[in-house]
Amino acid sequence: MEHGKSKFLLFFSLAICFMFLLSPSNAENRIDPRSNNNLNPFESWRSAYFCIMNNYSKDCAPHNTLNFSGTLYVSKGEIDNYCNGGCKDHTLALLKCAHEVKRKGFLFQNGASLLYVFNKIEYACTQHSALNTSHDKPNGATSLYGRYYMPLVSALTTIAFISTFNM
Repeated sequence: MEHGKSKFLLFFSLAICFMFLLSPSNAENRIDPRSNNNLNPFESWRSAYFCIMNNYSKDCAPHNTLNFSGTLYVSKGEIDNYCNGGCKDHTLALLKCAHEVKRKGFLFQNGASLLYVFNKIEYACTQHSALNTSHDKPNGATSLYGRYYMPLVSALTTIAFISTFNM
């Protein structure tokens, strides 16, 4: 009789496992990433990814939509339509969504931050000038803590350390 009970328990536990494996539940919201629980950095990066991926708008021309490159160019002739036609509001909503789910550390492929792109859009719309969000990445000397003298200080420290223990 015990052999029958163990078979039943084995099949029952396998059936429960298959039920969990085949259930179509998905806890990640790709349409509104702000409702995701961004408890770890990977989840917040994915939510920011989904914010930028939701970039379709009938108000924006395809060449005026924001993508992961971070480069957005709107000529001076198109800037009034961009700012007043709803494309600016849509782009700022994408940036706000990405900022809400990933507060720090989000950079586009060109190295621009969310705040940089936001400020460029606001400036172009208030000044009625062309919008260009291309961003030059800093070179290796300035990206190390943002200072030029850091390599010199580290070299001098290394020399002092070696000379101290070489006596």
